[in-house]
Amino acid sequence: MEKIEFLRESILSAMTEYAKYLEGANVPKVAYSVLSDEKHDRYQLLAIGWDKNDRIYSVIFHADIVGGHVWIQEDNTQDGFANLLLEKGVNKKEMVLAYYPDYHRQYTEFAVA
Repeated sequence: MEKIEFLRESILSAMTEYAKYLEGANVPKVAYSVLSDEKHDRYQLLAIGWDKNDRIYSVIFHADIVGGHVWIQEDNTQDGFANLLLEKGVNKKEMVLAYYPDYHRQYTEFAVA
């Protein structure tokens, strides 16, 4: 169970840090919200607000913890959220790049499922 807790803490820490980075570097009327459902192990980082006359509502990052792996469902970060998790000590074999189809994942350095 401590592995799951480590994955949870790593995801939340990386998302919070990335949200703070975006707040200082981007559009002033956009808020960055970290959403977490630790009961179901689902995590999202959202951008919500306005850029002049354009409404902003975007999923920057979405991950789930399934079977002891971080399933990265969506990644719209600049440098790749997997890289931020690697910096936190999460192993490549503990992450699934779920935004790739099954047949493509075998060609990455990350877990297949």
